[in-house]
Amino acid sequence: IAALMVPIGQIALGIDTVDGAFAPFGRPVVFLILGSLFLAEALRKHGLTRRLALYAIVYSVGRFEMLLLGLMMMTGMLSMWVLNTATAAVLIPVAITIAQRVQRAEDAQRVLKMLVLGIGYSSSLGAIATVMGSGENAIASGQLDNIMSFGFLQWMAYGLPIAIILLPLNWFLLLRIFPGASIEIDTVPALREITRLGNLSSSELKIIVALSASVILWISGSSIEKHFGLPSTILSSAVVAIGAVAALSVEEVIDWNDLKGVNWGVFFVIGAGLTLGDALDKTGAGLWFAEQLSPLLTGLPYATILLILVLLGFTLTQFMNNVTLGAILSPILITLGEASNIPPTRLLIPTIFVLALAYALPAASARMTLVAVSGAVERKDMMRTGILIGVPSAAVIWCFFYVLSRMGWI
Repeated sequence: IAALMVPIGQIALGIDTVDGAFAPFGRPVVFLILGSLFLAEALRKHGLTRRLALYAIVYSVGRFEMLLLGLMMMTGMLSMWVLNTATAAVLIPVAITIAQRVQRAEDAQRVLKMLVLGIGYSSSLGAIATVMGSGENAIASGQLDNIMSFGFLQWMAYGLPIAIILLPLNWFLLLRIFPGASIEIDTVPALREITRLGNLSSSELKIIVALSASVILWISGSSIEKHFGLPSTILSSAVVAIGAVAALSVEEVIDWNDLKGVNWGVFFVIGAGLTLGDALDKTGAGLWFAEQLSPLLTGLPYATILLILVLLGFTLTQFMNNVTLGAILSPILITLGEASNIPPTRLLIPTIFVLALAYALPAASARMTLVAVSGAVERKDMMRTGILIGVPSAAVIWCFFYVLSRMGWI
């Protein structure tokens, strides 16, 4: 409800018309995120995520370290294609179930803590890779698309390498922060459960086909349009996502009752974020902020500017909701880049990536709120681990984008 006050406030203050204030809620990136949420609901309803988790247990051959890595990899890959909060919400109960099967209470608590934190972190990192992974990604991509051609593939070119680097780093650091004797996981119950489930159901197969086709079209849609002379944007990311959901609905894999249960608040939050960005642009507030910051950055090398932005983003995201922060920073950094003759992508993308490292406090992101309410992690452990893992991860982002800038790739 609070998100709806953004366009209402614009109208009341005379900043925009009714049509203009609510127009961002209809932008393609908003429907891309909605499609992602609906696909996540299909995965949850038919138990595909549970089946994948069972396979992760079996293929870990009883070694907890491998189970943690497998579950984090699975979470990361899922959160590339469905909203990261939805991914975490689906998989945290799976982690609780796994921990309940560990015999020693002391070991069970350690397993639960590490699995839940691993899911929280990897859902954030996997989301970096694509536009639909998180709300702040969607807002930043939408703002960039207003000034340049910047879509799904352009975002993935920067996000996927970072996700591939950071996920194993987070896994390694998590194991070092919570050391202890090697824990053996009994894989027999998982094997029994897989046997009981049997082969994939027709609904599960349809979901796999729909999601696989969507991924292929998200990556190659524009090339297919050009090759076959199709109308421009007919295979755009939003059309593909909603088309996949429509196909699953026709096949009766999901219905309206399922869709009513998803977190529709995300729709309003992202729409409000885009509206706020437009307001900062139309009122000149974004330009004013950029003009105040520009003299401070003039003459500084890009490495220093990037370091300032990474430190600022990492610090703020521990205390503020990262989607809200992305909505505020996106238009300001774009305007700052234009005012300072720096490509806006050099400022905005690394800053948005750093916002994903909101590990220290529950209020920083919905994912860490889910981690906190699971009861698996004490507040002091969340803060300590979040800082110890978040700081090296932020340093990696700084190094990555500095190298890209030196090579002229951003």
